[in-house]
Amino acid sequence: QNHSPFKTNASFLELTLRSFAKNAALHHHLEIKAHPLEDGRSEIAYHLRRLGIKFGINRRIHYLPGGKLAHVLDPALSVVTVNSTAGQQALWRGILVKTLGQAIYNHDKFISKQSLDAFFAHPKAPNIQAYKAFRNFLLQTSQIPGGFYSKAGRQQAIAQLTKKMFHPLDPYNAHLTDQPCHKNPDGFTLSTAHAPELVAAE
Repeated sequence: QNHSPFKTNASFLELTLRSFAKNAALHHHLEIKAHPLEDGRSEIAYHLRRLGIKFGINRRIHYLPGGKLAHVLDPALSVVTVNSTAGQQALWRGILVKTLGQAIYNHDKFISKQSLDAFFAHPKAPNIQAYKAFRNFLLQTSQIPGGFYSKAGRQQAIAQLTKKMFHPLDPYNAHLTDQPCHKNPDGFTLSTAHAPELVAAE
């Protein structure tokens, strides 16, 4: 919430669904996926039913309480988020993205600066090459494989984080001097060819 203009999920949903109902093409549908740590206290399903009826789009909105994000994104035309890392997964797929909060990837080269109404009506395509350059910079300077929510993920992250912490250069300067922080004195270099889970707060 520190990086969001919304005090509740309900207020975010109301703004988004109102704009969708008013501006999106009538044949478009809206899927709302819960955060993986959603525990039910936000009553998202209740608010979606209420708002769907209020705006006359109850047959065009679909709540997904779980499941793989990739299955939602693969057929998607666009994504609206506050500041979720889901926005980066969408950009990686070339999907149009609108953020409503503060996000590290909220850059006008690849995130829509249109109003939400204009985004739903006529979204503009992102500059994917600019996003790929930005993503590569993040991977080289601040992101490491791993995660907060499992023992294996924490072990993976901590092992590599330690190497970055004790590197003689900070990640940014190491990147500029072609001495990446993930390269150990013994010559072992961590692979960045795959797409690791980004260790970042939602």
